[in-house]
Amino acid sequence: MILSMTGYGKADALIDGTPTTIELRSVNGRFLELNIRLPREWADRETGIRDLLKKSIQRGSVNVYVRREQSAEQPTVHIDWTAAEAYVAALHQLQQRFELSGAVAVDHVASYAPIFQGSKPATDQEMVTQEVMRAVEHALGELQDMRQREGVMLAQDLRERLSTITENLGHVEQLSMERIPLERERLRERVAQLVGEEHIDPQRLQLEITLLADRLDITEECVRLRSHMKHVVDDLAEGGAVGRKLNFQLQEMNREVNTMGSKSNDAVIGRHVVMMKEELERMREQVQNIE
Repeated sequence: MILSMTGYGKADALIDGTPTTIELRSVNGRFLELNIRLPREWADRETGIRDLLKKSIQRGSVNVYVRREQSAEQPTVHIDWTAAEAYVAALHQLQQRFELSGAVAVDHVASYAPIFQGSKPATDQEMVTQEVMRAVEHALGELQDMRQREGVMLAQDLRERLSTITENLGHVEQLSMERIPLERERLRERVAQLVGEEHIDPQRLQLEITLLADRLDITEECVRLRSHMKHVVDDLAEGGAVGRKLNFQLQEMNREVNTMGSKSNDAVIGRHVVMMKEELERMREQVQNIE
């Protein structure tokens, strides 16, 4: 299946008791570029997220945003009375030993943080990692679904444009075959007008006609163009990361069409060549967004 490089996925989860949102946004790019923004306390999960994304995405610029909401729950603080009494006793000893003035105040005791203990239980970091990865997988699934849907539309558009090119190529081939005998006769008439019918060298005339036919013949270009078009059809059927291959085939197709236009030197054929080039340009724009 063809995949677009543009997509969006989102997941909402309750991780470590906190509402968390994971967003994935991808756009086209020549290579795989991952930009991951995590809360500071989850920075060590970045490697795991990168490895997960690399298994599913091969090209494109992907931005990952992980946001945690501010917890509304107020922590409960307990006082370690044993530590507080020891700290106050130590302050009194300092005061007596060095004959310090003033009294031991509450702010002195409060500055000693170890006497205060929070009630929040220790976090199971392994469990948090699993919850984060599950949420990222869910967002990645939505991203892939969107990339697949857009990929289907891109592939359909490319096939329709290939059909238009095929139709115009058929006209070009037919017109080219009809044109060679006409140009041969025109050459004979021009030579006769210049030198007279009785002075025409049959062998020289035949040589010129052969050279003219060779210059006008676009059979080789048509065969190569059809070959490249078949490769494009096969790549679309194969699916996967075929964006680079498709881009190469379109470049070669454009080269063959340009050669046809320069060799034909005919207004009617030129119109069909222009239509093929227009379709190729639109295809190249679409292929830039295929993985």
